[in-house]
Amino acid sequence: MKRFAARTMLVLILSFCSLAACAEVGEPRAVRQEIAVTLFPESHLLTGASTVTFAAGVNRVTFSLSPAAAIERVAVAGKVAPFSFAGGMLAIDLPREVGSASVSVTVSYRVTFNDPVPERPTSSEDPGYGVNGAITGQGVFLGSGVGWYPVTAATPERRIIRIAAPEGIEAVTSGRRIARETGHGVTRSTWEELKPVGDLSLSAGPYRIEERHMDGVDIYTYFYPDNARLSARYLDAAAKYIRFYSGLFGPYPFEKFAVVENFFPTGYGFPSYTLLGSAIIRLPFIVDTSFPHEIAHCWWGNGVLVGYRDGNWSEGLVTYLADYLLEEKKSPAAGRDYRLRLLTDYASLVTPERDFQLRNFTGRVDPASRAIGYGKGAMVFHMVRSVIGDQAFFGALREICREKLYKTATWQDFTRAFSRSVGKDLTPFMEQWLARPGGPRLALAGISRRQEGGNWVVTGTIIQTPPLYDVSLPLRLETAGGPLRQTLRVDRERTPFSFSSSDLPRRLLMDPDVELFRVLSSDELPPTVNRIKGSKNLLAVITKNCQAREGTVRLLLESLGQGRATVVSEDKIGATSLRDHDLLFCGAPQQQTTFPALPGGISVSRREFSVDGERFNGSDGLLFVVTRHPLAAGRVAALFLPLSDGAAERYVLKITHYGKYGYLVFAGGENRRKGMFAPAAGSVAEFN
Repeated sequence: MKRFAARTMLVLILSFCSLAACAEVGEPRAVRQEIAVTLFPESHLLTGASTVTFAAGVNRVTFSLSPAAAIERVAVAGKVAPFSFAGGMLAIDLPREVGSASVSVTVSYRVTFNDPVPERPTSSEDPGYGVNGAITGQGVFLGSGVGWYPVTAATPERRIIRIAAPEGIEAVTSGRRIARETGHGVTRSTWEELKPVGDLSLSAGPYRIEERHMDGVDIYTYFYPDNARLSARYLDAAAKYIRFYSGLFGPYPFEKFAVVENFFPTGYGFPSYTLLGSAIIRLPFIVDTSFPHEIAHCWWGNGVLVGYRDGNWSEGLVTYLADYLLEEKKSPAAGRDYRLRLLTDYASLVTPERDFQLRNFTGRVDPASRAIGYGKGAMVFHMVRSVIGDQAFFGALREICREKLYKTATWQDFTRAFSRSVGKDLTPFMEQWLARPGGPRLALAGISRRQEGGNWVVTGTIIQTPPLYDVSLPLRLETAGGPLRQTLRVDRERTPFSFSSSDLPRRLLMDPDVELFRVLSSDELPPTVNRIKGSKNLLAVITKNCQAREGTVRLLLESLGQGRATVVSEDKIGATSLRDHDLLFCGAPQQQTTFPALPGGISVSRREFSVDGERFNGSDGLLFVVTRHPLAAGRVAALFLPLSDGAAERYVLKITHYGKYGYLVFAGGENRRKGMFAPAAGSVAEFN
């Protein structure tokens, strides 16, 4: 999942066809749809019937439905009717006599869903780990694209969903819950959507339900018994963030918000509910990190919908309004650190062959696409806000919410709203970031300091590597008497600048508060797990001290997106070859010349390691640290140091979810320590 799936976010955005758009392409208008399904978990079976009322003037209707479905009966106005069904498309020609009046079409069917659920998923980028539909004794997940009910070409104007399951199996889907009961061995619930958006998903399981009512919104938790004790924490957090975002954008768009537990790791956001894996729900920090992200999607992505032909703007916007904005509220320093992490992730993960225009982002498929769609997208919104100011920025978002709620919006709609809000055409500014891959590459050069009369003069040049961007670059000169600032327009390869100060200059910083999206140089990047994930030429070295099996090392590489990396024994490779690769050592290498230069506070031996004075010498300990390459500038080396094969097995798949960190310690079944290292001073000039 987006950083949720043990990370991350996590998230499915549903497509939507507005009535106006459907009319333009001649789609039949669906006035109402009633769906009734029964779940049989032990046999992976769903039986169902759907009745759709179409407006007058319809001659032919089509539905999409799982290709594996068996159609048992089709009726038009209560009479059995012929149909064709192939490749998941159900077509029905209506009798001529019904064309002048509204008509109901009922489809009865059955279908099994039994996608395999991975026991130890390695990838964190597929939010569903390849599971689209599964009806099992553990739980039920039916995604919006799996075809568990007949889907009309145009979203119906109203939907009612009735779900039956064995006693004790509670089900959840979009809309308001208007009925719930258990009797005669069956648990039933009924859900109503007055403003349907997109296609429906469904989840079910042996849930314990807690609920709260706040300002006209029903808030629920649907948790398995083992996590039911956490309900109050999530109900409190949901109420807090719904109030927060309602104040920013306007009323909450749906009748309810539910936090629903899934039986395998996910981090989905659907209209009116979020679906989180069991392990995710238990993480104490989730309620104030990834959870607000899913709530913000109720406005952006599930309330105002994405017009995908112009790209998916929602992940960048929600990353900015949830993950980032909550850090900014803590302190300016926390906001700066988050922006720096976005730039670091982009530079670490996005290689030229994996780069693409932001406008071409539709969804996350790998770490590089996440760094573009989520990270670069968030920085674009930050730059817009910096240019036009808070009042204009949030005013434009409220305007879009008013005009586009339950409809699609595009990047062009945001550009127009921001332009209207500030009274200036921002199209050239936005196009530079939307229509071009990559970003500006900037460096300080020729920095000098001299005295002229009673003043100090600092001069230098900003070097921009083509292709060229037109950007406003903040500079800050720190002096004995305080900082001096200027903003420099940079639109060519070499842009000179100068400062004059009556006080002694101490250092010069380029974009010191990280206000500009740009591609950081290798000198500016701290060593992180993401540097290993983004490596173009990784070599894994198994030393004599490695306490993990080779299969476990390969599982680690696969989880880091490096499944094709070469794995060799330390005694079969020389120092010369090591210079050509980023490195991942399992166990401490024998040769000191190849030993990664560990940061202060971290020391290791074969049987133990210590971090900031705390020793770890039990068999359950594991250290993972990324540092600078011992033999090649600009490259990184990682040390994977489990203290036993059991520790390696237990923690190997957790490492990938801590991409922004430089070191990790696992012990006692949990992450005990994590931290980041300072980047090199690639954008700073120091004066001695």
